[in-house]
Amino acid sequence: MLRSKFFLLANALLLAIVLVGFSRTLYLRAFFDVAPIPMSLYIHGAALTLWFLFALIQPWLIGAKDTSTHRTVGYIAASYAAIIVVSGLIANARMASRLKSPNDAENIIVWGNYLSLLTFAGLIGAAVVLRRRREAHRRLMLLASVSIVGPALGRFPLWPVFAAGLDAARNYAMGGLLALLALMIGYDLWSRGRPHPATWTGALAIFSSIGVAVGLGLSSVGFDLLHGVFARA
Repeated sequence: MLRSKFFLLANALLLAIVLVGFSRTLYLRAFFDVAPIPMSLYIHGAALTLWFLFALIQPWLIGAKDTSTHRTVGYIAASYAAIIVVSGLIANARMASRLKSPNDAENIIVWGNYLSLLTFAGLIGAAVVLRRRREAHRRLMLLASVSIVGPALGRFPLWPVFAAGLDAARNYAMGGLLALLALMIGYDLWSRGRPHPATWTGALAIFSSIGVAVGLGLSSVGFDLLHGVFARA
């Protein structure tokens, strides 16, 4: 059962992470003492939520053997991915414009967001190209969703049960991403004896984006690049 339901369960897990991670700051913000946010972040949050719903519906349609609807939803989702990238760039630009120093902890978060959007776009593009190769396609689509779930993971420390505080956001985001990638690799090892090329290639892309984000976020070069862009904007 796990073998046939893995991608459905994995996407359900990602949706649950998004719902829990953003509950305090978006979905249930009326019940918590949180700072106001601009309309652009509401739009971005709604766009992301819809993406993860798309991602959950697709393996469910395959399980129901409704390939025609799956194909139609797939075309819509592939086009919709462009909205995710644009809304993500707008939301991240707001954070980047408020950076004041290379020592700001948000430098890593900003670079992580930019590089995750780049990785997301690349994985979606590869999934579209390989849409007729089922095993590669569904892994690339799942990895695309994994690549942008970091911000939701980074908000888990806001919940008192984790008792970590916002300073732990980076650790939760990166640690959570690594755990999700390990889960995918573990599934491949269990189900086929070795990682699928799409899995290790996608995982390498996400690993690389994390490494580059940390390097740029900890260096004055990364801050200078961002400051140069937004100082001229």
